Amino acid sequence: MAGGSVSMEVSAGSLPEDSLFPAEKLVIAAIGFFSLLIVVDHFLHRNPEVYLAALSLPAILLFSFLPALRKKYHHKPGIFFVLSALSLGGYAYLYKLAGAVINLPGIGWKDEFLARLDRIIFGFNPNLIITWRPVWLTELMMFAYMAYLPLVVWLALMLYRQRGQLELQKYIFALGLAYVTCFLLFLLVPASSPRFYFENTTPAEGLFFRRLMELVESSAQYRGGSFPSAHCAAGAVMLYFALKTGRKVSPVVVPLIILFFISTVYGDYHYGVDVIAGILTGFLAVLAVRVASARWSEEN
Repeated sequence: MAGGSVSMEVSAGSLPEDSLFPAEKLVIAAIGFFSLLIVVDHFLHRNPEVYLAALSLPAILLFSFLPALRKKYHHKPGIFFVLSALSLGGYAYLYKLAGAVINLPGIGWKDEFLARLDRIIFGFNPNLIITWRPVWLTELMMFAYMAYLPLVVWLALMLYRQRGQLELQKYIFALGLAYVTCFLLFLLVPASSPRFYFENTTPAEGLFFRRLMELVESSAQYRGGSFPSAHCAAGAVMLYFALKTGRKVSPVVVPLIILFFISTVYGDYHYGVDVIAGILTGFLAVLAVRVASARWSEEN
């Protein structure tokens, strides 16, 4: 798409470009809140990750200056898009902050409770019922699981190009509401996930994508972020906006997200109830944004 047409679509949005977007306000508030929790946890339990609270200040300042930066680079669509979608990076940082205080409440792991809920809802534990895990299926599932992150950004770009700034901000704000809700619930219902809870289970064997996931598991994931599944919450938001975007986007996003939902249980990253709660959280976030966006239209 030509740069001029992108600029026209950007200016067509009803959100003022010279002020913080709702998602950016949410990121600033959430970073401040979780950073405060880290400081409290350091005084109570000597949390070694208290250094993150210091990193939060420049992060908050960066988001505070985004309106001025957008105004400066308004006629450079590529830079303008990055500045408009920077909240996506803020959510990744919030995931790290939430993981740093996962044990602050001191209420203990709730894996037994979640596994029991699975048995009540399904009549069995979905994680234990999956015993057929050939290499090719594992590779497909791990690919779908890993495709989630680039898919978040790609869908943002497609929304920006095809439906403009306002639709992009609805999408990013809905993701933020879903993520922050999940991060808060991590503290109230901490669970280590099925791959740590169930005994005598062995990871599915695979090749390239399975090995990549092992790297992600060891370097980017933490124990405690199981209920509800933040990934599935985001996936539900992505399904909604992919279907709104049209035929060029939904055939790519929808099958991958459905596979992704299945892969969270297949790979023992989440209980079945985590997936259900995550999807529900995502759709509730979409509903909240639909209500909020009606107010944006009235105010602008």
